[in-house]
Amino acid sequence: MASHPWISILNLLALLGIAAADALSPGARGFIGYGITLYEPYCAFACSLSLFVPLNCTTDDLAVVPHYRKRDEAAAAEPVYPSGDGWAVSAAATPTCQSRNEFYLQTLAYCLKSQCQSLALSELEKFWEAELVKLPDGSGPKSYTQVLASISEAPTRPLNTTDVLNYTAVIPDDQYKLHLIDVSSSARNEITHSKYGLILVITGAAIPIALSLLRFLPWPASWVTKVNAYLIDPPLVGSKHSTPVWGLGIMPTRGQALFILYLWVVNVVLSIVGYDTELGTWYLTTKDTVIRNLANRLGVLSYANVPLVILYAGRNNFLLWLTNWSHSTFLLLHRWMAFICMLHAVLHSLTYLDIALHQAGWEEEFTSPYWYWGCGGTIGFVILCLKSIQPIRQRIYEIFLAAHIVITVLVIVASYKHVNVKYTDAYGYQNWLWMSCAIWGFDRLVRLGRSLRAGFKRAYFTPIDEDYYRLDIPGVSADGHVYLHFPTISTWRFWENHPFSVAGVTYQQEPSTIASSEIGDEKAKGIATSTNPIGSSSGSGSDDDSVTVRKESGIAVFIRRQAGLTALLAAKGACPNGIPVFVEGSYNQKMTLMQEDHPEPTHDFPNLLCIAGGVGVTGVLPALDKFNTAGKALGSKKLFWGARTWPLVREVERMQLNGPASQSTATNRRWGDVDVTLFVGERLDTRKLLTDELRNQKGGTVIVVCGPSGMVDDVRCIVSALGRHNENGKAAVVKLMIESFTW
Repeated sequence: MASHPWISILNLLALLGIAAADALSPGARGFIGYGITLYEPYCAFACSLSLFVPLNCTTDDLAVVPHYRKRDEAAAAEPVYPSGDGWAVSAAATPTCQSRNEFYLQTLAYCLKSQCQSLALSELEKFWEAELVKLPDGSGPKSYTQVLASISEAPTRPLNTTDVLNYTAVIPDDQYKLHLIDVSSSARNEITHSKYGLILVITGAAIPIALSLLRFLPWPASWVTKVNAYLIDPPLVGSKHSTPVWGLGIMPTRGQALFILYLWVVNVVLSIVGYDTELGTWYLTTKDTVIRNLANRLGVLSYANVPLVILYAGRNNFLLWLTNWSHSTFLLLHRWMAFICMLHAVLHSLTYLDIALHQAGWEEEFTSPYWYWGCGGTIGFVILCLKSIQPIRQRIYEIFLAAHIVITVLVIVASYKHVNVKYTDAYGYQNWLWMSCAIWGFDRLVRLGRSLRAGFKRAYFTPIDEDYYRLDIPGVSADGHVYLHFPTISTWRFWENHPFSVAGVTYQQEPSTIASSEIGDEKAKGIATSTNPIGSSSGSGSDDDSVTVRKESGIAVFIRRQAGLTALLAAKGACPNGIPVFVEGSYNQKMTLMQEDHPEPTHDFPNLLCIAGGVGVTGVLPALDKFNTAGKALGSKKLFWGARTWPLVREVERMQLNGPASQSTATNRRWGDVDVTLFVGERLDTRKLLTDELRNQKGGTVIVVCGPSGMVDDVRCIVSALGRHNENGKAAVVKLMIESFTW
């Protein structure tokens, strides 16, 4: 299907959405070091931090304690200082008191003049206005220039942090330098945290794009086959990929494993390198500063991984439009990234727990709001990972999915409150979460747009035999696969939607009537023909009754009855008026030049060989349809299809030939320019089939497979083995394409 203009626009919006997520944040925009500054200018903040000294304050000023500058009374310096009527000396002076105290202002101004000589006056004035607060009457403190002018002579008396500051003091150089180390080292560490978080996000999105671009280079076909056969297609260990190993999880392919290995390595390396450990006054030992900054690094990297976790999970993940990686691959990466994200959060929490247990007043730490919000977020991450194991996901997928969304929202909220309560929005940590929300919102918005594009439709359900059914949805144009929402199938599961491959298009014809007896005769023979009345029930009515055959243009999908939604559809039975449905799609059609499309014949790969099992034939039909040239065919097109029953074969054949299906039971057929070999009621010997076919092929062969997971895994392993070395010692030139959904 040709790319629609609106899809190109959405593609652009996806790229801009991530960059704009933090720009739209209600708090500070950007991250520390990248749009947000911390302790800058360093020299000015070192002067300010050196001035935690006892001040003579009015009792009114001491009562004004802004929420962002509360000080721990237990940490305030002792002894008890003198006080009187309306005044008191306090080692925990409030910002209001500092802004009013002349000696404090003069000492700070002189330090700025002495230590920040390289800064412009405007920068010092800006710092002064930001650091000092307005007085209760609304008037501002004296400006930096005014205070500096009020100093009649250069002070000489050094600052004593235990004496009341009732003079203009000089901050000793050794004391100033220690505080300068504190602010500069802390700022550099925070900037490194942000930088490493950005590296994770950027490389997690850019590397798949870069690797996908490599396929546009003119590599020899034999090299491509070798790389795929050795490094990309085979399972990492064993012979299973689509089939869960021991029912517990998906074994990645070697190509997937290489990228997963990168994700692990980059997360581990960025967690343990790049620390500034210079000691000032904040930490007693190098170990203390490393542990504290390690805890902070783990927290930031956990937040930075969240956008990738959500991006990889989306159906409208823009990486699907810019790479040739499948949705199943990104879902696998989503699960691995979620585990890494959870591990960062757990280690962050445990490290801070260890810090708290080794410091005085740790009992109060555990009652702080930021602490229990953080604990809630970490526990939520753990629950998300534990409940996502394969057995739970497979057995109660619909419940799993609803719970997954709810818990994820709670985790995002708890994570936001964790940093907001402690730092407000000034440090930009919340922007990782806003970015995640923007990605999730974009995916949901496009999904809604895809559903509204088709609108509200009705689906007509036709039994083919006891196991297989055909679903026709008139008035819809789609290819690839679609997600179908059936809001009336189950009262308590109205949110459910599932993917289905589009088998073909039904074309507008004049309605006609046939006798029910004719349909009954055909059904008695086990034949599903083009005269099956969509939406009618069998086994009722007289031979003289007539029914209308519905022949409206739209799409058709074939389904096999299993547990879950397909069982509910079958139980619903044939509905003459149809079943309400929302169609979300199309997916899998080529949206950009960089996305993988259905294969086309080339001089390197002129042949197409499709292998299908059951209704998996609908996954390979688009490849057979698109594998054409304008002139003479370059190679062959073959379909090997294993089906349980003949009625399914005849129904698909009728649709493909746009006419009556052959009632013959011959296993070798011709559908247009496609050679079809059928295996009805028997298993395909994929090893013999592939070995024989590839031995006789001239030129390279594109192999497309869709069907049961066991069959897909067999084809994957056999094709990879033949790509490495054939029976005669010469490797086949092949390219494998898998059409399947793995959850």
